[in-house]
Amino acid sequence: MIWNNSSFTEHYRKIKIEGFQMDRLLDKCMKNQIQLRQVKFVSDLEITLLIEKRDFKKLKKLAKSSYKITVIEEGGYKHGLRRLWKKKITIIGVLLLVGFLYYQSLFIVEIQIDGYEKIDEPHLRQTLAEAGLYEGCRKDVDLNKVKIRLYEKYDEISWAGITFNGNLAEVSIAEGEKPVKTKVEKKKPCSIVADRAGYIHKIVPIEGLRAVKDGSYVKKGDVLITGIVPLRNVAYGTESEGETETYVHAEGNVEAKIPEHLVFYGERYRRIKTRTGNKIWGFSLNDHNSAKAMNPYESSVIKTKNLLDIVRPFRLKLDVAWVEEVTLSQTEVKDEDMKKTVNAKIRQHAKENLPENAQILNKSLNFSREKNIITIGVTLETLQQIGKEEEIAVDKRQGKHKKDNDQRSD
Repeated sequence: MIWNNSSFTEHYRKIKIEGFQMDRLLDKCMKNQIQLRQVKFVSDLEITLLIEKRDFKKLKKLAKSSYKITVIEEGGYKHGLRRLWKKKITIIGVLLLVGFLYYQSLFIVEIQIDGYEKIDEPHLRQTLAEAGLYEGCRKDVDLNKVKIRLYEKYDEISWAGITFNGNLAEVSIAEGEKPVKTKVEKKKPCSIVADRAGYIHKIVPIEGLRAVKDGSYVKKGDVLITGIVPLRNVAYGTESEGETETYVHAEGNVEAKIPEHLVFYGERYRRIKTRTGNKIWGFSLNDHNSAKAMNPYESSVIKTKNLLDIVRPFRLKLDVAWVEEVTLSQTEVKDEDMKKTVNAKIRQHAKENLPENAQILNKSLNFSREKNIITIGVTLETLQQIGKEEEIAVDKRQGKHKKDNDQRSD
């Protein structure tokens, strides 16, 4: 039977009709333009079908008492809306709860700070608040701005990291030695000495005299630019007659080539995971993963996608979880691939350990393969500025000169 089915999307009923001579009843429905859909003959005495709600009363009048009619189920968007409307209070409550939880997830509820020893925690929290990170702020705060503020405020902080875990902001810091001020007052004489060992590349004295030649190897503490300057003309009969040198505040730039040796390790073989296409689904509630518990595969990859993550008023973390079956194989890592990895580690090492103005002039890599490990020896030649100010004890020298003059007069 072919009917216009568009009205069935509003409200329909699935019914069961029991009785004799079903054909006669169906003919009456057609003559009275009663729309029927999915008519199925279960037996000679029973059929099931879908009928629009407004035609249901007409069908009952035609059937009278000769047929038994039973409503199996109801459907259609109007019927669904009516059912929802009856439960409107419950639905409104659920929507309000979901809205509240979502709104709460946009803000930082708690800040946890780890790694500090010398710095006072209240001062740290005040600095974070000045940079825009405080309990109750939105999560869209500029974290780079917060880190820069910490570095500017505290010389002791050598590294800072900030991560969001739901409504919890985790601030981790690492403290280093506070830089020692080596600057000498402009009025006091001083020399520039090496603060590390290396081969001199270039010296440009601004005040004072250079003490070593280009290419010379210097150790830590060796004088590079001396503040002791010899006097060429000493007038006879003046107070400076006995003096052969004067003292200045040495200044200048010193560049040195500094070799450095590093060792990195890597796995000789790389594991390859190939997905088979088989997977099982589950969920994870507060890190209790049902998919992981039901994992039937010998080798697999477990993945999750977060749906909800809040800390207060109670801890609730809900994830969709699934386990994918994989097959494992291995291949030997090529030198070219390992070079890329080592070069990335060298750049990271330079960023964390070398001064900003340092340049890498040369580097050499030496690979050694033993069993499952690759050892990479790296030799770096860097160009760095070296030198620090060291005060000259002028009084002691003057005392010595005076003593020598007294002995000569005797």
